[in-house]
Amino acid sequence: HLPITTGSVFIFWTWLCIAFSDVGAYFAGRRFGRTKLGAVSPAAGATSPNKTVEGLVGGCVFSMFLASVGAWVQKWPVWWLTGPVHGFFLAILGLIGDLTASMLKRDAGLKDFGDLIPEHGGIMDRVDSFIFTAPYSWMVCKYFIPFLKTVTR
Repeated sequence: HLPITTGSVFIFWTWLCIAFSDVGAYFAGRRFGRTKLGAVSPAAGATSPNKTVEGLVGGCVFSMFLASVGAWVQKWPVWWLTGPVHGFFLAILGLIGDLTASMLKRDAGLKDFGDLIPEHGGIMDRVDSFIFTAPYSWMVCKYFIPFLKTVTR
C-alpha cells in the first residue's frame, strides 16, 4: 500500500492543468482562433505557425480553472487567488516548453520526435510542456505554498 504524499497530489494536479491547457488551447484555437500567435510574437509564429492568441487564452482559462480546483482540494492558502495564478503560469510555461521543443525539431529538420505514439509527434510532444513547468512547479510545492501557509496562519 503506497502512501499518497502531498508532492504526488501536487504533481497530479499540475499534470492535469498542463494537459488540459493543451486541450483548451486546441479547442479554443479551432473554434475562435483568428489571430495567429506570430502576430504577437514573430518567433512563436515561425516556430509553430498554427497557434493562435485565442488558443493561448483558452489554454490559460482551462489551466486556471483546474488549478483553482486543485488549490481548493489541496487546501492551499487563499486558494481562490493562488490557484488561478498557478494555472496561468503553468499554461504560459507549458506553451514556452512546447515552442522550445518545436524549435529544436525545426532546427534538426525533424517533423516529429518519434513514431512510438502514431499521430502524436512522439513521446517528446507529450512531455515538452514539462521543460519549464517542472522546475517552476517544484519551487511552488517546495517553497511557495509552505511559505504562504506560515504567513496566513
